[in-house]
Parts: sequence; C-alpha cells; structure tokens
Amino acid sequence: MALQLLLSLLLCSVWAVLLWWASQYLLKKISGLQQWPAFYWWLLGSCFLPLLPLPQVGQYFAIPSVLLHDTLYAVQSLAAQPAHPGLTEQPVALAWFWRGLLASVAMVSLWRLGRVIKQWRQLQQLISLTEPLAAASVLTPAQQTTYPQLEIRQTQAAVSPFIAGWRHMVLVVPTYIWQLPAEQRHLLIAHELVHLNRHDPQQLILLRLLVACCWFMPVLKRIEQAFVRSIELAVDQAVLASQPERAAVYGQTLLNSLKLSRPSRLPGLAAGFIHGSAGSTFYRQRLQQLFKGPQPLSDWQKWRIGVVFVGSAFLLQLSSVALGYNAPPQQWLLPLSQPVVSSFYAERHPIRQNRPHQGLDFVAASGVTVKASQQGRVLIADARSLNSRYGNVVLIDHGHGYQTLYAHLNEFSVTAGQSIDAGEPVGTVGTSGRVTGPHLHFEILHNGVQQDPASYLVLP
Repeated sequence: MALQLLLSLLLCSVWAVLLWWASQYLLKKISGLQQWPAFYWWLLGSCFLPLLPLPQVGQYFAIPSVLLHDTLYAVQSLAAQPAHPGLTEQPVALAWFWRGLLASVAMVSLWRLGRVIKQWRQLQQLISLTEPLAAASVLTPAQQTTYPQLEIRQTQAAVSPFIAGWRHMVLVVPTYIWQLPAEQRHLLIAHELVHLNRHDPQQLILLRLLVACCWFMPVLKRIEQAFVRSIELAVDQAVLASQPERAAVYGQTLLNSLKLSRPSRLPGLAAGFIHGSAGSTFYRQRLQQLFKGPQPLSDWQKWRIGVVFVGSAFLLQLSSVALGYNAPPQQWLLPLSQPVVSSFYAERHPIRQNRPHQGLDFVAASGVTVKASQQGRVLIADARSLNSRYGNVVLIDHGHGYQTLYAHLNEFSVTAGQSIDAGEPVGTVGTSGRVTGPHLHFEILHNGVQQDPASYLVLP
C-alpha cells in the first residue's frame, strides 16, 4: 500500500506540472482568466486526480459458479470491486523501505505545517503590537454600517494595509496612510474590504496549508503565487467597477504604497494591497489593467474551461488504468507459517463422498493465523454465502481471474469489500463447517476453475 501511495503522489507531481504548462497556454489565450481566482482552485483540484480510485474498464469479477453448485443460500449481487493493481508480493525489507519513505514524506509535511503555524503566530504577534483605531476615522458611515464587527488597528510597522483572521477579522493599517490624500486612503480601505467580502484571507490560509502538506509537488508553490496575483487583479477590478474614473488615482495609490511599505516584513497569510512575493512585472501589469477596463469571463467561457478540466480528468483516469496494468501474480505466499499438508488436491475421501478434493488441507492448531496469499479484495467473509460445509470462509479476488478461498476458519480478520495486502491476516484456523479436526482448507481458482495449489505454492 505504501508503494502504491508513493506512486500515486509521484503521478500527482508529474500531472501537476503538465496542468501548469497547459494553464499557461490557457492564460495566454483567455486573458480574463487572470482575474478569475477560482481557476486556480480548479487547477489545484485537478492536480490530485491521480489519487481518485481508478475506474473499472472492461473487467468484472464474480463468485465462481463452481463454488455455488451446492450452495444452500442464494447469492445475490456478489461481485469484486474495481481492479486491483500491484499484485506481486515484495520482499519484507523492500516493503519496509517504502513504508519508511512514506513516513519520511509525512514527517517533512508535518515540519512544513509547523512553519505555517509559526507564520500564523508571527502574524498574530504583529497584530498584538498594534493599537486600536476608531472605525469612524477610517471607514465611511456606509462601511461602518456594513461591517459593524470589523476590528481596525494601527501599526507603526511599514507594512501594507492588510486584512487577516479566520472567524474574527482584523483590518490593520500602517501609520503612513495618513500621509496619503483622503481619496487614496478610501481606495486602500475599499481594496481591503473587497478582500474581506471574497474571504481571501481564509483562502490564503487554506492554500498555504495545502502547499505545506504537498511540498513534494513544487508546482503548487507556483499556483499559490499565481493565485495571489489573481486575487489582487480581481480586487482591483472590483474596486474600480463602479468608479472607473478613479483609475488614475488608484494607480497613484499603488505607487505610493510601494514606496512607503516594506511588504517583506508581512507574513504570507494575510491579504494585503502590496505583496513581497510579487515582482515589478506584476505591478506593471496591475497598472496597465487599471486603464484597460474589465475583461470578465462569460458563463460560456467558464463552462468550456470546466469541460476541459473534466475531460482531462477522464483521460487521465483511462491512462492510469492502462499504465497501472500488472502481470498476473507469479509467486504465492503460503497461507500458514508452518504448513503441514493433510490432504492434497484431487484426493478422494469418504467424508467428501469420494469426490476429488478441490484444494489443499493444512493441519494446524485452532487460533493459528491464516494469511492472504496475494494482494486483492475480499469478496466473502462469512458463513452464509457458500455451502455450510465450508464453515467460516473468506474468498479473495486478486485480479486477472485469480481467486483464493480459505475455509473452516475460527475467526475473521477481514470484511467483505476490504482491500488486503499479501501476508496480512484473513482469520484464524478453526473447526467450522464439515471437518474432523482443526485445519485450513485452501483453494486457488483461475477464471472460475479450481487449480492444484501445489503448482503455485512452494511447499516445505
């Protein structure tokens, strides 16, 4: 399972890079995407498509009819779950290596999450050093009515005005804003209030947490930076939507803020007018946009983009199915640690009405652990689905037409529908069903036909 998850994460990283390249093409073709931050959430969600369960394409597994010939109960709707990749058992040392590697990835993610928590504390510390400011000195009467719970504070630090918080929102303004004309101050505050309306501070926190957890996908950092630029362009557009004649004043406000602020001192978890991670090219783009007028996306364009994402998801899943194809299992693990065969395949015995034995019987004490011979998905784990002579029985599907059956169990360690790795316990040896003593009845089936397990197992 560890190897499968690591391969899925690697595929996510490669897929994210391909999506990023495709997004750059879309941004050039449709300029309005730059002012649509939701596009980047679509992009982020699509990066994790390889983690979704693979679709079932042209494969269907059912309970073999040979097991149902003398069934006392009707079997309804018993079928395997989707295809099961990675059936070849790995050496124990190699399995531990993959688990250790996965644990290392998780540890780095936790460390990066700790850094985000540290940034949050730094932001809270910065806010704690500020002084309360009367709302009337900053907000218009209409704004005071609209945002009665908004806390406003003033800082001596040369930072950009910013809005921060999760549930309790705080607007922090630097003392230098009093050096700006009143009209520019009002535009600055209007900018931050739009961030508040759009829940941009919360979006930034969620995005930063996601980037920290998925550090192994470097392209997510680029998406984060592009998202920050996109929300600023969208907010600029929203502020000037009802007052386009103030574009020149807004541009001057932007230039004055760049001169007076030191954005690098502001943690990246706050939505502000000026960002330390943005370069001069971005600010030139913001200034140019002020005089071009809005370029909103039409609903038809948004639908087309959605279709592109859904189509790419479908193609990726089909490709993953093709790439994830594995050869049939070659090596099978013994279901018991120290097996002793008491009855071989095709042997005849009066207790079976002299019918040929359809598997191997392993003698063992009651309670001894029974292990899965290969990775697969459990189809049956009960005493009702098959004939009562099996007692407590487990049937596992391994893909490629292979299935294994474990009968006369005492207890179950699995449930129907569960995925299981090779070597994991399925239950314990018992005396359920028609038996003369504690033992395990083991069968291997291929395409519904019972096989001689001795030709698959390495018996002592």
